Amino acid sequence: MTKDGKLKWGTIVPLIGGMTIGNAKAVGQDPDFFISYEAFAGNDSHCTSYFNETPYFVADAESNILSATDMSLFEDVDFVSAVCPCAGLSMLNSSRNNSGMSRGGDAAQNDWMYKSARLVLEQVRPKVFWGENAPGLYSKMGEKVVEKLRAIGKEFGYSFSMVKTNTFLHGIPQHRMRTFYFFWKDTDAPILNFYERKAPILEEYLADVPADAKHMDQFFGIGRLEESGWFQFAKAKGWTARQLIESEYKTIQHWMYGEELMDEGLQWAEENGNPGMAKFINHVKNKLSQGLGYWDGTPLIFKEATNAIIAKNAAIVHPTEERGITLREAMYLMGLPHDFELQDGHWNHICQNVPTTTAADWTSEVIKYVKGEIQEFGGDFVKQNNINKRIEHTEYALVSKSLF
Repeated sequence: MTKDGKLKWGTIVPLIGGMTIGNAKAVGQDPDFFISYEAFAGNDSHCTSYFNETPYFVADAESNILSATDMSLFEDVDFVSAVCPCAGLSMLNSSRNNSGMSRGGDAAQNDWMYKSARLVLEQVRPKVFWGENAPGLYSKMGEKVVEKLRAIGKEFGYSFSMVKTNTFLHGIPQHRMRTFYFFWKDTDAPILNFYERKAPILEEYLADVPADAKHMDQFFGIGRLEESGWFQFAKAKGWTARQLIESEYKTIQHWMYGEELMDEGLQWAEENGNPGMAKFINHVKNKLSQGLGYWDGTPLIFKEATNAIIAKNAAIVHPTEERGITLREAMYLMGLPHDFELQDGHWNHICQNVPTTTAADWTSEVIKYVKGEIQEFGGDFVKQNNINKRIEHTEYALVSKSLF
């Protein structure tokens, strides 16, 4: 903390910027610095353009050394946040690395978490270093990663904790399950408060987006419904988009299956020159005949809240208008402010993000710790589940103590 009482903080690998914007919202001031690696420069450009007066430092990925003309910028830092790639622990990842691992604790993609943690804990040594990652980090799937992170923390004198949460509990109508991990410059990790902010329903939330905001003229995953074969078929069966949204169904495929319209839909697609639709229906029928699951890539129809905003879930239908959601609306579903601009049209970077409200809530807890306002601690390793409001692991019975 500076002499005038301001917090000193920064972000490593900020990517598009949801984490940093959430941090800034809670702190009340812009970041003092950014640290990243050359591999993420393109992704980071959205955030660095928004915070265009914050210095940006690129660490050497090979040596993992941070260098700057004036290293005093990294002294007495209160916290550093991170948004390292999570593909190694994502259930959506089906690719394989050189070792043949598709995902899990041994996946090569996890190396960025270890690399960034080592750089920050060794060379910056903030009171708190914390980041966001896939929900798999909190589960058995992430145990090897957690072991490695805890070992790095212990090497530099930090305890470790994790929180599992859902963006829906932080005021945005999006069900996005994530894990936040924390390194605390202390032998004991604090017990954090739980959060449950009421989220408005989707149509109320999207109504806040200005009609003239930039990127409102660009669709996220699906355009006008009148141009979609799926909705043309639904209309032919007497269903409007609003009726679908008000129904129990979550996707057009879900509706077709529930209403026993698969064969009729296939015939309609073939007769109306829609080979892509016909191919998908045949694919689903084949999977179902084998008792197998499948990824439903048909338009998503939500009333209360969306699923996680990811590239594979891009075809979200607007709850009140005959169209898909726009890039601006997708950005707002991540909590990004209306004046935030995408750089070079990288729409998929919206998905590689941390919702700002989720980031702001956990930043508030980090600030309380830095200011010595948290009095309960649970030992070297703590796990908290914000979804069921439970402390699921502590190293010993909760204790009280004062800090700083």
